[in-house]
Amino acid sequence: MQFSQVIGQSALKERLTASFREGRIAHALMFLGPEGSGNLALALAFAQYIACPNRTEHDSCGVCPTCKKIDQHQFADLHYTFPFFNKSEGSEKTTCNDWITAWRNHLKQAPYTTVDEWRNEITEDNKQLIMSVYEAANIIQHLTLKSYEGGYKFQVIWMAEYLKTDTANKLLKIVEEPPEKTIFLFVANSLENILQTILSRVQVVYVPKVDDDAMLQSLLNQGASDEKAQEIAHFAHGDWNKALQLLHSKNPDENYAIQFQLWMRMCYKKDVPGIIRWSDEMHKLNREDQKHFLTYALDQIRQNLVLNYAGADFVRLNHSEKSFSDKFAPFINDLNAEELMEEITEAFHDVSRNAYTKLVLTDLSFKLHYLLTRKAEA
Repeated sequence: MQFSQVIGQSALKERLTASFREGRIAHALMFLGPEGSGNLALALAFAQYIACPNRTEHDSCGVCPTCKKIDQHQFADLHYTFPFFNKSEGSEKTTCNDWITAWRNHLKQAPYTTVDEWRNEITEDNKQLIMSVYEAANIIQHLTLKSYEGGYKFQVIWMAEYLKTDTANKLLKIVEEPPEKTIFLFVANSLENILQTILSRVQVVYVPKVDDDAMLQSLLNQGASDEKAQEIAHFAHGDWNKALQLLHSKNPDENYAIQFQLWMRMCYKKDVPGIIRWSDEMHKLNREDQKHFLTYALDQIRQNLVLNYAGADFVRLNHSEKSFSDKFAPFINDLNAEELMEEITEAFHDVSRNAYTKLVLTDLSFKLHYLLTRKAEA
């Protein structure tokens, strides 16, 4: 992938290319940015820029054998680690080598991919993705070998949040003191979920959301009309992956919106049977979907707070969300918004720690009832 294929991020591209030209490249970088920001795409474009023998001042050439191999994810010195699950029961020694063909094919189609898209690509079951300690041994093994191409070796670790303590501990020495001309490219979405032992050994590259102008131009290049492109750029809120889904009439938040609105009505009314049924249905979702829903709920609380105090010009809500929020926003104010967000965030962490989701959501619902009604009456 070339930098020219990455949506927006002009200042960051210039910073990366300048750091290499000036010999200031760190041996371990972490591209930290929200979903759809292009953090993985930037990491791949940076690897291609470094490896390309015919690079220009601002980009790789895109046509040499090295660039073509990297573009097809067949470059022998570019190694990938990503979340996976064991191939079969009892096969704890599964590594990314067992999934690499599926990963390469997926990445060709979706360089802005998400964990949910990747999981759906490889399984229909509710399986927990992992990065096992055997994968750490796999990383060490192939990085200690000589470079096949005679230049830099790259280790991309996508979704570094999945590195748990035992796996990370095995990697600490090689991350801190990698073999000569070896570069680690970590990619992550959430700073708070990265182990401090890893974070202290990398240089963090903060990747912002895609700005609206860059997204608008890219949508126009995809064939969207000017009106449609402006609408999508507004609602996608810097998430290129979501923008593409909206362009193809697939709104990933549509079901979350329905569930959130139903939930808030039940919380306000303290509809106990309804809350229990709703919590039971949410419990049936896989854990990542549950976490995504709570993330969506947190964003909706923020959007309603802004709508209540700043008006419709400052929020990013689609028609369905706006219709609901016109009535709901007055109940979100400076007296309860912080507590509401704290409770939802705590529930998110509980779900992440494998707590019993039905109990977490039922308890959260009753807490939200008292916050919404108490503050609404104040």
